[in-house]
Amino acid sequence: MVGGDPMTQTRWKCPTCGHGLLAPTRPRLNDVRRYCLPCSSKSTVLVERVAPALEAQRAKRNVAQRERERKARQQERDRKHRANNTPRKVAQRKWSTVGEYDMNIERETSRLWKLFAKMPPTMLQASTAIGKSKRLDPPKVAVKQKNWNVDREGRTWSSGALGYAYTSQHRIAVSPKVSWVTLAHEIVHCAGYHYHDRAFYNALKWLTETRFKTSIDYSKVTRYGYAIDRMIEQQTDDIVRAEFKKPIELKPD
Repeated sequence: MVGGDPMTQTRWKCPTCGHGLLAPTRPRLNDVRRYCLPCSSKSTVLVERVAPALEAQRAKRNVAQRERERKARQQERDRKHRANNTPRKVAQRKWSTVGEYDMNIERETSRLWKLFAKMPPTMLQASTAIGKSKRLDPPKVAVKQKNWNVDREGRTWSSGALGYAYTSQHRIAVSPKVSWVTLAHEIVHCAGYHYHDRAFYNALKWLTETRFKTSIDYSKVTRYGYAIDRMIEQQTDDIVRAEFKKPIELKPD
């Protein structure tokens, strides 16, 4: 039989008159059974018959294909979600904006910078940035992306320096989970106190006492340096934790 295997046939129907006949499932283009000749003679174009069974199979295949594409898209979304939610990525997103005890780094930097406007004039004389150029915008703070260590449970620690102030660029780079004292230390640098001398630590002491309404004592220190930072951190740890770990207050109905 012309056009295909005589054992594989289906019924083809004219969409205009409904007349049908048996023909191969894949007839040739010049197979007369492919067209309804009576309806074609009444029209300006050939009227092609359709096979309802083949159309149903094609629709079924299209539905299956769309389902496969949907599953492939879902698998791709799941893959990206897993890639973006590894312990390291989750830790990076969290600790890029908050510090120790969930301290909001940007908000706290802005708050500390505004306190310098209340600093006594005698202390401002030792500062170059605030005392002379009078910069009002707080320094930009970024969490360093290098030297991050994250385990499978998302615990994070850093093996690099805790912080560094780029005073000429008016910006600060800190390690993840930065403590309040480290952030304040670098902010004092950006305020113009470039050296770890008496003026620097007097400014850090004043900033801490003004921020938390407390008293700092490092009179036993005989040499200025990071030991004072550690003493301030020990004396203010409970205060800082209470400040940034405040319980959420539920509003009454």
